Amino acid sequence: MLTQVLQSVNDTSAVPAALQQFYRQRIGRTTVVQLMSRLASDLIINAFDTPWSPHDNKGTNWKSYLTFFWKPILQYVIFPLQFAYLYSYHPTGSMGDLPLELKKTWANKHKQDSEVAFQDIRDHGRNLDGPVGPSFFAKAVDEKEAPTQGGVQQPAAAV
Repeated sequence: MLTQVLQSVNDTSAVPAALQQFYRQRIGRTTVVQLMSRLASDLIINAFDTPWSPHDNKGTNWKSYLTFFWKPILQYVIFPLQFAYLYSYHPTGSMGDLPLELKKTWANKHKQDSEVAFQDIRDHGRNLDGPVGPSFFAKAVDEKEAPTQGGVQQPAAAV
């Protein structure tokens, strides 16, 4: 991780070398992730189809049968390996009470902000940024009915 690389730097003159080291570490991983993404996309588009099912008449071509037989391998082998690799650099270790603290902080902040906004609408019939303009549909009707001058439609009067 970038933070780990930069934590090892004790002098600002060493930052460019640390960033280059980080780049060299990540370029291979980024290439593999991009390759896996392109291969998965190509396989989904070109090789797979609605899986065959004995319960209906859908999925009766060779791609459907291929998808049906590959489904357990993809579901229990390929996808877990792919996601284990993709998320292998996520933060590790205990975060303690940080998630609960963040949840509580944001819940309180959003509750206060929403109460202020709702009270403002009750008091003034508008949002905090000023009067509410016409809806998209009302504005479209107004523009449709606006007079034209020389073949150019004139803007409707402001509400």
